[in-house]
Amino acid sequence: MAAHPQTTVTSLIGRSLTVEGELSGEESLHVDGKIKGIVRLNGDLVVGPSGVVEAEIEVQNIFILGTVTGRVTARQRFEVQPSGRFEGEAAAAAYEIHPGAVFEGTSRMLAARKPGAEPSPPKPPAAS
Repeated sequence: MAAHPQTTVTSLIGRSLTVEGELSGEESLHVDGKIKGIVRLNGDLVVGPSGVVEAEIEVQNIFILGTVTGRVTARQRFEVQPSGRFEGEAAAAAYEIHPGAVFEGTSRMLAARKPGAEPSPPKPPAAS
């Protein structure tokens, strides 16, 4: 069994909790319950084995051990553990899909950036 992702998790949605709506914040979140809606965090999202998330998600890193459906943007890492299942659209700077994991959908690579870094402005067209 793979080691649990090393993240600083400061908030928890327990197994018996269901949240509908928009969640946003600076910290990381661990989900063992259910979320439906929008999740925007400057931290990480860990979806535990019993967690179910149906959402538009924007996070630093995502670690999926449960089920995630929707559109995910992970500014750094997108990881699906062997018990995890993802269905939808993903955009991330790095991917790790472990043997036994399910990934059904599309993926797009993002340019790797340091946390908090602003994207580079577009270059002007070359003079002819």
